[in-house]
Amino acid sequence: KYKKGHFVSPFVYKMNHNQESRVLNEEVFAPHVAIIPVKDLEEAIAVYNSTPYGLSCSVITEDYRKAKEIRDRCEYGLGYVNLPTIGAEVHLPFGGVKKSGTGLPSASTLIDVVTHRTAWTINYGEEIKMAQGLKSEV
Repeated sequence: KYKKGHFVSPFVYKMNHNQESRVLNEEVFAPHVAIIPVKDLEEAIAVYNSTPYGLSCSVITEDYRKAKEIRDRCEYGLGYVNLPTIGAEVHLPFGGVKKSGTGLPSASTLIDVVTHRTAWTINYGEEIKMAQGLKSEV
């Protein structure tokens, strides 16, 4: 049925951090989520940055100081606070870091070549409002 590719059904799984794990070393554009328990913010940042990829980062928190620390220390192209990482913000720069791309495909100035620009979206509300008419319940 899928002669020209592979199909992956959506799934969520829980695992201990293992840097050699295949799911942490291959980029998959499919709806799957690895839940990796960590003891604190320091370990969470270390685990996040240990992957060779860096397209997007999302954090769910009420502590905006910790969100700022994640924003400043994690390696990603698109960042979100209290929002999903759907990449539907067409008005913002889109691109990843490390093996998740070659930067921003629509870079128009030299500064984009010699620096790393990120897009960061924070939801201060109590409900999720998604782009492009998508809906979600908390």
